[in-house]
Amino acid sequence: MRFTKALLISHITDLAGPSEALENYLKARSDVLGIIYHPFHYCSDRRSIARKYVGGRLVSEKKRCGAALPGLVTYFKDAFFSVFFFLGFFSRFETCVACDPLNGVVAMVLKRLGLIRRVVYYTIDWMPERFASKMLNKLYHALDRFCLDNCDAAWNISPRIVEIRREQGLPDDRNVLVPVGVDLEKIDLPDKSAKTPRDVVLLGALSPSKGVDLVIEAWPALTQRFPGLTLHVIGKTPNNAIEDGVVYAPYEPRLTALGESVVLHGVMNHDKVLETLPAFDLSLALYRPTDNNLSRWADPSRVKDYLACGLPVVITDVPEIAKDVDALAAGVVAPYTVDGVATAIAAMVEDPDRWRAMRQAAVAYMQRYRWSAIFDASFEAALAPPVR
Repeated sequence: MRFTKALLISHITDLAGPSEALENYLKARSDVLGIIYHPFHYCSDRRSIARKYVGGRLVSEKKRCGAALPGLVTYFKDAFFSVFFFLGFFSRFETCVACDPLNGVVAMVLKRLGLIRRVVYYTIDWMPERFASKMLNKLYHALDRFCLDNCDAAWNISPRIVEIRREQGLPDDRNVLVPVGVDLEKIDLPDKSAKTPRDVVLLGALSPSKGVDLVIEAWPALTQRFPGLTLHVIGKTPNNAIEDGVVYAPYEPRLTALGESVVLHGVMNHDKVLETLPAFDLSLALYRPTDNNLSRWADPSRVKDYLACGLPVVITDVPEIAKDVDALAAGVVAPYTVDGVATAIAAMVEDPDRWRAMRQAAVAYMQRYRWSAIFDASFEAALAPPVR
């Protein structure tokens, strides 16, 4: 797959995800590549970013406006800087991938102005009740509908969203499943044939919907039962920590209070995460089972990073991947309770042979999710229909 002039517009978090993987894919396959990123309001660096690659080489990078703005104002700021950065590229683009409705609308407008030929609308996050505010939720779905009606193809991150798009009337030839992949070539797996599992890792933003409270409550009994057990936390409590309209306190003090058995690593870039994870033994992905949990509709990157790094996962039955974890015995699907989490961790720690079998199953499962193969197939499907 080769591109003359490609453009990616996306929101991003402190941890790398599909957008950054797509940037890596495109820069090696594009004569000219434009990147426009807008960090979410809770990120440590909120500045919008513009990058330009020529022949795979970064020739310019700009960062603008990191002010802490009210949510609605942030959306207008992001749209403004998308246009501002686009004009700064001084170029028309053949293919644009726009992630989420706000960036999609900007891309559709630029397409109607003749500045972009083809737009792929990439849905990474979607849910029926995306915002607590009914007004914002209606606006979100109206913009999503506009993008769906005007894009040349729609990429969707999970089978659940593919089915929603089908129900919304999107033809199958424009409705493309693009699961989350893994940079398998960046992972070096150590030999653990003689090891007893002792290192547990929790990766990602620390929030109530990610089961951090369950881990904190379960941990003292686990360390008493299994001396030497260590919890490694990669990530941090987001800035302006609010979930479902409720402000919550930072988790770091409570984790630190658990003592020397908890190690806080802070935020890492994605390459460092993939370098660090293989040293651990098992992982946690404890999504709260509520209707408005975004992970119910998503394909969480961290779960696939865990599995690809040989870490059997303790996961709740929220994201669709939990079914595969259960069917392939690549981890344990646990109830969202303190006792359920503790029992699942203990089941692997006290049975090293079972843990090693799960480790092998996890690594084997992830071999089908190499990012380059996923994007090759996804672009082939997206570029097949005629330009609209």
